Amino acid sequence: MATLALIPGLLLTRDLFKHQISLLEDQFDLYHANTLGMNAITLMAEHVLDNTSGKIIPIGLSMGGYITLEIARLAPDRLAGLVVMDSAATADDDDKIKQRKALIEMSKIGKFKGVTRTLLPNLIAPQHLNDEHLTKPIMAMAEEVGQINFTHQQIAIMGRRDQFDTLKRLDLPSLFIVGEHDALTPPQKARDMAAAVKNSRYVEIAGAGHLPTMEAPAAVNEALIEFLNEITF
Repeated sequence: MATLALIPGLLLTRDLFKHQISLLEDQFDLYHANTLGMNAITLMAEHVLDNTSGKIIPIGLSMGGYITLEIARLAPDRLAGLVVMDSAATADDDDKIKQRKALIEMSKIGKFKGVTRTLLPNLIAPQHLNDEHLTKPIMAMAEEVGQINFTHQQIAIMGRRDQFDTLKRLDLPSLFIVGEHDALTPPQKARDMAAAVKNSRYVEIAGAGHLPTMEAPAAVNEALIEFLNEITF
């Protein structure tokens, strides 16, 4: 049976997948990817490959999606399938790189506050902004990751490559999930990725933003289980 490699995004930890872990841990071998202490998406992808064996199914959200696609580029033969959530296959443009560099500089002069309430509208749908059962864990994850790893991760994201050639070469079961109200990586980005892969499916999670694993866990779990059960290990 393939190992499921759960790969969190920028300023996020394994708690991003809390609701998925409770569902999957009795049915699958799980690997919780390390995204800390590394400043390149390739290094993060290689770390996953080096710390797992046999066939894997990477499941990555946002930055974790970038890592998933890099794993597919580096070692497509290791994959039994892949899941990309709320991510994109394109590289950052110049404006986005400038924004990331500005955030890094702000963090270096003592203005790093992780995920504050002013940033939450970029991460979750409007109807969830007052739900402390959701917002507190998000802010706690950012605090745990911290400023140094925030800088590493931003540098890694800025340096990532366009992966549409990787997607076009893939011929394995692929699932692309995105929140209906994702402001950071809108649904069209997920639709574009799904359209580039021969054997893919696209699932849009109603009422969710950039973090559907937390905002709408039941819908995400349903999509994951349906997809995983159809893969022959």
